Amino acid sequence: MGFLIEGRPNQPGPNGEAAQTASYIAVTPNYFETLRAPILQGRSFNVRDTAAAPFVVIINQTMAKQFWPAESAIGKLIRLDYVPDEPLREIVGVVGDIRMRRQERVLRPAIYVPYLQQTPRWMGAGYAMRSSMYFVLRTSSKPMSIAASVRKATAEVDAGRPVAEIRTVEEYLDRQVQYVRLYVLLLGIFGAIAAGLAAIGIYGVMAYAVAERTREIGIRMALGASAGDIFRLVVLHALILLSIGLTLGLACSFALTRYLKSALYEVTATDPSTFIAVSLLLAAVALIACMVPTRRAVSVNPTVALRYE
Repeated sequence: MGFLIEGRPNQPGPNGEAAQTASYIAVTPNYFETLRAPILQGRSFNVRDTAAAPFVVIINQTMAKQFWPAESAIGKLIRLDYVPDEPLREIVGVVGDIRMRRQERVLRPAIYVPYLQQTPRWMGAGYAMRSSMYFVLRTSSKPMSIAASVRKATAEVDAGRPVAEIRTVEEYLDRQVQYVRLYVLLLGIFGAIAAGLAAIGIYGVMAYAVAERTREIGIRMALGASAGDIFRLVVLHALILLSIGLTLGLACSFALTRYLKSALYEVTATDPSTFIAVSLLLAAVALIACMVPTRRAVSVNPTVALRYE
């Protein structure tokens, strides 16, 4: 919701929209008390804040700090820049920041208005938000145990208004990230499959490459090379190939991760721990793939290894 501050020049954004915007939430008295959100300055809403009373608003702490950093916001006047002839609203309170979504990390300004002081002419975009009502209840027992009582109490007021979507705050927050969790699960499965295929491929290639050198290993051992010398030779060769592969793989990964950036949550596209863990995993697989056939080759009699086909 765009808004204007009384006494300050209107500076619209680049596309003509309001330069100042904030989340718009219409609430009833006891909303902040139910959520246990502290009123930092001023007062909360009460039953006297009706459509016939002077229009008031409560803003959150982030909005107060952003637009009135060196003074109190209490008593300041703002106008919601949405409908014609919108009245001025006095800021009567500053409330602590309330996160609206589980994934919200950057807090933004928020404007709370009394439910009965919403502009009647507001019938455009966002009307669906005020065409229904959501109740927040705090209980001293298990929340879902009062579901039947809530339905009964609502029916006593208006039997034609069914109560739907009764759920706990935890369930509500879980629903906000249910698809994110599904995507993460699928990405994790696909990533594990890809890592497994990469490990199997590396193991097969490295084991085959060492096995092909069995005759060479037999010749070296016949000429006096020790098992340690053979191990160092094979491991050095494997490390050279591994270094080339990891360098090319990491370079391609860094180049492509920017396309995944928008799908990631609480992790950067170039997360160091992820790259290090995967690199160490593939390096360990490559070394094990070298060690197994090399150990088998050096344990065989040189004359047998010389006849290896």
